Amino acid sequence: MTLVYVITGASRGIGLEFVRQIAAKGNTVFACARNPDASEGLQKLVDNKRVFSVKLDTLDKDSLKAAVAQIEKHSPEGIDVLINNAGIGGSSASTPEKVTKESLLKVFETNVCGTSDATQAFLPLLRKRGKDSVKKVLNISSILGSIAKINEINSTGGTVEYNVSKTALNMLTRTTAQVLAEENFIVYASHPGWVKTDMGGDDAPVEPTDSVAGQLAKLESATSKDNGGYFDFQGNALPW
Repeated sequence: MTLVYVITGASRGIGLEFVRQIAAKGNTVFACARNPDASEGLQKLVDNKRVFSVKLDTLDKDSLKAAVAQIEKHSPEGIDVLINNAGIGGSSASTPEKVTKESLLKVFETNVCGTSDATQAFLPLLRKRGKDSVKKVLNISSILGSIAKINEINSTGGTVEYNVSKTALNMLTRTTAQVLAEENFIVYASHPGWVKTDMGGDDAPVEPTDSVAGQLAKLESATSKDNGGYFDFQGNALPW
């Protein structure tokens, strides 16, 4: 059975690879990005039959409203899966002693508030599937948001802003999962690994193809017992 997916942050990196692999399975994909026309990789996939590009800034309410309307026009019966992938890093020079309020707020706004607003905006389209259908929301988090694992991670990993935002995203994921469970939603967070992307850098050991393939395997097989969970890209449960 083919499904309808919405992916944010889909113009490059992990988001673009999600579009590529999901579309290759015959699903319909709405690839959302702030400037989708500027992504050569995305435009190669867009056919306006199975893969659609959608201009979306998750921090802009009007942009969210327009994106929902565009997607609803092409998929009036709703969507099945939302992948909240849009996110940013922080200053590589930041430390707890040097991080600024402005930098913290900037990253938090995108990684937490943007995800919250996007989820709220797309919930009506997910709910159109009805209570008898399973709806899924995947939030792309990071192991750097795990309080339990932080002492095991190299102190140079991530940035203060990024790590704090991902911890908050994990709580947002868990609380969203609790509220939506009775409507047959599965909401969980995923650590994609240290991936070789613009954000991850060339030294990262995980290829985008492997990260996304693993995450998709988990997404496709996820059941109600995974609701509110936190997993790595190989499907292993992570501690909060």
